[in-house]
Amino acid sequence: MKYLTRNIVYLIFIIVLIVLWEYQANNSKEFRLLLSSPSLIWEFFQDETFNLLMATWTTFIEAFIGLLIATSFSFLIIVLCLYNKRLMSYILPVMIFSQVIPLITLAPLFIIIFGIGLKSKIMMATLICFFPIFVNFSNGIRLIDKNIHEMMFIYGATITQRIKRMYFPLALPNIMSGLKIATTLAIIGAIVAEFNGADIGLGKNLFLAAKRLEPELMMTSLILSSLLGGLLYTSIVLIEKKIGKWYLK
Repeated sequence: MKYLTRNIVYLIFIIVLIVLWEYQANNSKEFRLLLSSPSLIWEFFQDETFNLLMATWTTFIEAFIGLLIATSFSFLIIVLCLYNKRLMSYILPVMIFSQVIPLITLAPLFIIIFGIGLKSKIMMATLICFFPIFVNFSNGIRLIDKNIHEMMFIYGATITQRIKRMYFPLALPNIMSGLKIATTLAIIGAIVAEFNGADIGLGKNLFLAAKRLEPELMMTSLILSSLLGGLLYTSIVLIEKKIGKWYLK
Protein backbone atom coordinates (compact mmCIF):
# COMPACT_ATOMS: atom_id res chain seq x y z
CA MET A 1 0.00 0.00 0.00
CA LYS A 2 2.83 2.37 0.89
CA TYR A 3 4.56 1.80 -2.46
CA LEU A 4 1.29 2.24 -4.37
CA THR A 5 0.64 5.58 -2.65
CA ARG A 6 4.16 6.75 -3.38
CA ASN A 7 3.88 5.79 -7.06
CA ILE A 8 0.55 7.63 -7.34
CA VAL A 9 2.17 10.75 -5.87
CA TYR A 10 5.03 10.50 -8.37
CA LEU A 11 2.56 10.04 -11.26
CA ILE A 12 0.52 13.06 -10.21
CA PHE A 13 3.68 15.13 -9.89
CA ILE A 14 4.81 14.17 -13.41
CA ILE A 15 1.39 14.94 -14.90
CA VAL A 16 1.26 18.34 -13.22
CA LEU A 17 4.81 19.10 -14.37
CA ILE A 18 3.97 18.20 -17.98
CA VAL A 19 0.79 20.30 -17.93
CA LEU A 20 2.62 23.33 -16.51
CA TRP A 21 5.48 22.84 -18.96
CA GLU A 22 3.09 22.71 -21.93
CA TYR A 23 1.18 25.75 -20.69
CA GLN A 24 4.31 27.83 -20.18
CA ALA A 25 5.72 26.83 -23.58
CA ASN A 26 2.51 27.85 -25.32
CA ASN A 27 2.55 31.27 -23.65
CA SER A 28 6.22 32.15 -23.88
CA LYS A 29 8.35 32.02 -27.03
CA GLU A 30 11.52 32.43 -24.99
CA PHE A 31 10.61 29.47 -22.79
CA ARG A 32 9.73 27.34 -25.82
CA LEU A 33 13.02 28.28 -27.50
CA LEU A 34 14.97 27.06 -24.45
CA LEU A 35 12.98 24.01 -23.29
CA SER A 36 10.55 23.33 -26.13
CA SER A 37 7.24 21.72 -25.04
CA PRO A 38 6.06 18.17 -24.32
CA SER A 39 3.92 18.09 -27.47
CA LEU A 40 6.75 19.27 -29.74
CA ILE A 41 9.19 16.86 -28.09
CA TRP A 42 6.78 13.98 -28.69
CA GLU A 43 6.35 14.98 -32.34
CA PHE A 44 10.11 15.21 -32.76
CA PHE A 45 10.57 11.78 -31.20
CA GLN A 46 8.02 10.28 -33.58
CA ASP A 47 9.78 11.83 -36.59
CA GLU A 48 13.29 10.83 -35.47
CA THR A 49 12.56 7.57 -33.63
CA PHE A 50 15.12 5.44 -35.44
CA ASN A 51 18.01 7.92 -35.11
CA LEU A 52 17.23 8.62 -31.45
CA LEU A 53 16.97 4.93 -30.55
CA MET A 54 20.24 4.18 -32.35
CA ALA A 55 21.94 6.98 -30.40
CA THR A 56 20.46 5.64 -27.17
CA TRP A 57 21.58 2.11 -27.96
CA THR A 58 25.12 3.28 -28.71
CA THR A 59 25.38 5.18 -25.43
CA PHE A 60 23.94 2.19 -23.57
CA ILE A 61 26.52 -0.19 -25.07
CA GLU A 62 29.37 2.17 -24.16
CA ALA A 63 28.14 2.60 -20.58
CA PHE A 64 27.26 -1.06 -20.05
CA ILE A 65 30.58 -2.43 -21.33
CA GLY A 66 32.45 0.22 -19.35
CA LEU A 67 30.55 -0.80 -16.22
CA LEU A 68 31.33 -4.49 -16.80
CA ILE A 69 35.03 -3.80 -17.31
CA ALA A 70 35.22 -1.55 -14.24
CA THR A 71 33.44 -4.14 -12.10
CA SER A 72 35.63 -7.01 -13.30
CA PHE A 73 38.82 -4.99 -12.89
CA SER A 74 37.79 -3.85 -9.39
CA PHE A 75 37.06 -7.42 -8.31
CA LEU A 76 40.36 -8.62 -9.75
CA ILE A 77 42.38 -6.01 -7.86
CA ILE A 78 40.49 -6.69 -4.62
CA VAL A 79 41.12 -10.43 -4.93
CA LEU A 80 44.83 -9.82 -5.57
CA CYS A 81 44.93 -7.57 -2.50
CA LEU A 82 43.28 -10.30 -0.41
CA TYR A 83 45.97 -12.73 -1.46
CA ASN A 84 48.63 -10.12 -0.70
CA LYS A 85 47.39 -7.67 1.94
CA ARG A 86 50.38 -5.36 1.55
CA LEU A 87 49.21 -4.62 -1.97
CA MET A 88 46.15 -2.74 -0.70
CA SER A 89 48.28 -0.27 1.25
CA TYR A 90 50.03 0.65 -2.01
CA ILE A 91 47.01 0.64 -4.32
CA LEU A 92 44.41 2.51 -2.24
CA PRO A 93 46.41 5.78 -1.88
CA VAL A 94 47.03 5.74 -5.64
CA MET A 95 43.31 5.26 -6.26
CA ILE A 96 42.42 8.15 -3.96
CA PHE A 97 45.07 10.43 -5.48
CA SER A 98 43.81 9.63 -8.98
CA GLN A 99 40.45 11.15 -8.04
CA VAL A 100 42.11 14.54 -7.59
CA ILE A 101 42.39 14.66 -11.39
CA PRO A 102 39.11 15.82 -13.00
CA LEU A 103 38.43 12.64 -14.96
CA ILE A 104 36.17 14.50 -17.41
CA THR A 105 39.20 16.39 -18.70
CA LEU A 106 40.73 13.09 -19.84
CA ALA A 107 38.00 12.56 -22.46
CA PRO A 108 39.90 14.46 -25.22
CA LEU A 109 43.01 12.38 -24.45
CA PHE A 110 41.06 9.15 -24.89
CA ILE A 111 39.68 10.47 -28.19
CA ILE A 112 43.24 11.11 -29.40
CA ILE A 113 44.50 7.68 -28.28
CA PHE A 114 41.53 5.46 -29.15
CA GLY A 115 39.77 7.52 -31.82
CA ILE A 116 36.15 8.68 -31.94
CA GLY A 117 34.71 5.16 -32.00
CA LEU A 118 33.33 3.08 -29.14
CA LYS A 119 36.71 2.36 -27.51
CA SER A 120 37.30 5.89 -26.21
CA LYS A 121 33.75 6.09 -24.79
CA ILE A 122 34.05 2.68 -23.11
CA MET A 123 37.40 3.66 -21.58
CA MET A 124 35.92 6.87 -20.21
CA ALA A 125 32.93 5.04 -18.74
CA THR A 126 35.26 2.42 -17.24
CA LEU A 127 37.53 4.98 -15.64
CA ILE A 128 34.79 7.12 -14.15
CA CYS A 129 32.84 4.26 -12.52
CA PHE A 130 35.81 2.16 -11.36
CA PHE A 131 36.56 4.10 -8.17
CA PRO A 132 33.15 3.84 -6.41
CA ILE A 133 33.01 0.08 -7.01
CA PHE A 134 36.55 -0.47 -5.73
CA VAL A 135 36.22 1.76 -2.67
CA ASN A 136 32.83 0.41 -1.62
CA PHE A 137 34.05 -3.17 -1.98
CA SER A 138 37.20 -2.48 0.04
CA ASN A 139 35.14 -0.71 2.74
CA GLY A 140 32.79 -3.68 2.88
CA ILE A 141 35.74 -5.98 3.55
CA ARG A 142 37.07 -3.73 6.32
CA LEU A 143 33.66 -3.69 8.02
CA ILE A 144 33.54 -7.48 8.42
CA ASP A 145 33.46 -8.36 12.11
CA LYS A 146 36.75 -9.53 13.62
CA ASN A 147 34.99 -12.47 15.23
CA ILE A 148 34.16 -13.81 11.78
CA HIS A 149 37.82 -13.53 10.78
CA GLU A 150 38.82 -15.41 13.92
CA MET A 151 36.23 -18.12 13.26
CA MET A 152 37.53 -18.65 9.73
CA PHE A 153 41.06 -18.85 11.15
CA ILE A 154 40.02 -21.42 13.77
CA TYR A 155 38.44 -23.63 11.12
CA GLY A 156 41.58 -23.34 9.00
CA ALA A 157 39.89 -21.76 5.99
CA THR A 158 42.19 -21.01 3.07
CA ILE A 159 42.26 -17.55 1.51
CA THR A 160 40.28 -18.89 -1.46
CA GLN A 161 37.60 -20.22 0.90
CA ARG A 162 37.53 -16.92 2.78
CA ILE A 163 37.04 -14.99 -0.44
CA LYS A 164 34.21 -17.28 -1.51
CA ARG A 165 32.51 -17.77 1.87
CA MET A 166 33.26 -14.53 3.72
CA TYR A 167 34.60 -11.55 1.77
CA PHE A 168 32.26 -11.52 -1.22
CA PRO A 169 29.03 -12.50 0.60
CA LEU A 170 29.49 -10.18 3.61
CA ALA A 171 30.70 -7.25 1.49
CA LEU A 172 27.73 -7.65 -0.88
CA PRO A 173 25.74 -4.68 0.50
CA ASN A 174 28.70 -2.39 -0.13
CA ILE A 175 29.36 -3.91 -3.54
CA MET A 176 25.77 -3.24 -4.60
CA SER A 177 25.97 0.32 -3.27
CA GLY A 178 29.08 0.90 -5.37
CA LEU A 179 27.38 -0.55 -8.44
CA LYS A 180 24.35 1.72 -7.97
CA ILE A 181 26.60 4.76 -7.97
CA ALA A 182 28.63 3.44 -10.89
CA THR A 183 25.61 2.86 -13.15
CA THR A 184 24.77 6.55 -13.33
CA LEU A 185 28.44 7.53 -13.58
CA ALA A 186 28.89 5.13 -16.51
CA ILE A 187 26.19 6.99 -18.46
CA ILE A 188 27.79 10.33 -17.59
CA GLY A 189 31.22 9.08 -18.68
CA ALA A 190 29.94 7.83 -22.03
CA ILE A 191 28.02 11.06 -22.73
CA VAL A 192 30.95 13.29 -21.75
CA ALA A 193 33.24 11.33 -24.06
CA GLU A 194 30.68 11.69 -26.87
CA PHE A 195 30.69 15.44 -26.29
CA ASN A 196 34.35 15.52 -27.34
CA GLY A 197 33.86 13.56 -30.55
CA ALA A 198 31.56 10.78 -31.69
CA ASP A 199 29.85 9.41 -34.77
CA ILE A 200 26.62 8.73 -32.91
CA GLY A 201 25.29 8.90 -29.36
CA LEU A 202 23.18 10.93 -26.97
CA GLY A 203 26.21 13.02 -26.03
CA LYS A 204 26.69 13.99 -29.65
CA ASN A 205 22.99 14.88 -29.89
CA LEU A 206 23.28 17.14 -26.84
CA PHE A 207 26.37 18.83 -28.27
CA LEU A 208 24.71 19.44 -31.64
CA ALA A 209 21.47 20.62 -30.00
CA ALA A 210 23.32 23.24 -27.96
CA LYS A 211 25.34 24.36 -30.99
CA ARG A 212 22.35 24.56 -33.36
CA LEU A 213 19.79 25.74 -30.77
CA GLU A 214 17.51 22.73 -31.29
CA PRO A 215 15.52 22.43 -28.02
CA GLU A 216 13.54 19.38 -29.16
CA LEU A 217 16.72 17.40 -29.85
CA MET A 218 18.24 18.53 -26.57
CA MET A 219 15.24 17.71 -24.38
CA THR A 220 14.59 14.39 -26.11
CA SER A 221 18.22 13.36 -25.61
CA LEU A 222 18.14 14.47 -21.97
CA ILE A 223 14.99 12.46 -21.31
CA LEU A 224 16.45 9.38 -23.02
CA SER A 225 19.68 9.77 -21.02
CA SER A 226 17.68 9.91 -17.79
CA LEU A 227 15.67 6.85 -18.77
CA LEU A 228 18.88 5.01 -19.64
CA GLY A 229 20.41 5.80 -16.26
CA GLY A 230 17.18 4.77 -14.54
CA LEU A 231 17.14 1.50 -16.47
CA LEU A 232 20.67 0.57 -15.42
CA TYR A 233 20.04 1.59 -11.82
CA THR A 234 16.80 -0.39 -11.67
CA SER A 235 18.60 -3.43 -13.09
CA ILE A 236 21.10 -3.31 -10.21
CA VAL A 237 18.25 -2.91 -7.70
CA LEU A 238 16.46 -5.97 -9.12
CA ILE A 239 19.68 -8.01 -9.03
CA GLU A 240 20.22 -6.94 -5.42
CA LYS A 241 16.70 -8.03 -4.48
CA LYS A 242 17.45 -11.42 -6.01
CA ILE A 243 20.83 -12.11 -4.42
CA GLY A 244 20.71 -9.92 -1.32
CA LYS A 245 17.53 -11.08 0.35
CA TRP A 246 19.41 -11.87 3.55
CA TYR A 247 20.20 -8.21 4.31
CA LEU A 248 17.20 -6.51 2.65
CA LYS A 249 14.69 -7.97 5.08
